[in-house]
Amino acid sequence: MIEFYKFTPQFGLRDASPFCLKLMTYLNLANIPHETTEIMDPRKAPKKKMPYIVDKGQAIGDSELIIAHLKATQGDPLGEDLDASGKAITHVFNVMFAERFYWAAMIYPRWVRPEHRQLLTDTWFGMIPKPLRGFIVKPMFKQMEKNAMAHGIGKHSAEEIYAMGLADLKAVEDQLGDKDFLLDGIPREIDATAYAFLVNARSEMFPTPISQYIQSSPKLMAYIDRVDSRAFD
Repeated sequence: MIEFYKFTPQFGLRDASPFCLKLMTYLNLANIPHETTEIMDPRKAPKKKMPYIVDKGQAIGDSELIIAHLKATQGDPLGEDLDASGKAITHVFNVMFAERFYWAAMIYPRWVRPEHRQLLTDTWFGMIPKPLRGFIVKPMFKQMEKNAMAHGIGKHSAEEIYAMGLADLKAVEDQLGDKDFLLDGIPREIDATAYAFLVNARSEMFPTPISQYIQSSPKLMAYIDRVDSRAFD
């Protein structure tokens, strides 16, 4: 059986890492048997980040590589019938969520904006004794600022960054149209990805124009509920 390692629930979310939640959703939608272990220290993970799995003694990190491994070893129940266009759309949206929306909707407001740092410190790192917490967490915030600058998102103003995230949300709404799910009438890998990132970006704990847009969009809210019901009910 697949051993699945993820963070503990935070901020009222099943997992505050969209990558962990993406894999959790995928495993459930694909009906892949697994055992879940929740940890907060990723240093022993194969890539020193979460999530990761252990499959027959082999440790595999990174949600994208894990899903590719699962497809290769267990088949692709969520996408084996897709045509080339459906697979291309899946790939493009996976990249959009991971390489831009993630930075605009989660990294920037959680790690770079100063007004949210205390909340992140007290919740995500609450297990660290308070006298030590600042010494440990402050360098992490500095490193995330450097990461945002290296990525490029950190070079923009808040208004420009949030506008990028809102443009991504509009693309999701346009692709969804009148369908129940992003490609057709059944949930697929692309829906596991979109759900995980939308739920995280919607969090009221980190209010942004992006979270407010999702909360005010009947189409996105209903879509989140549909995927949640299929994956977790």
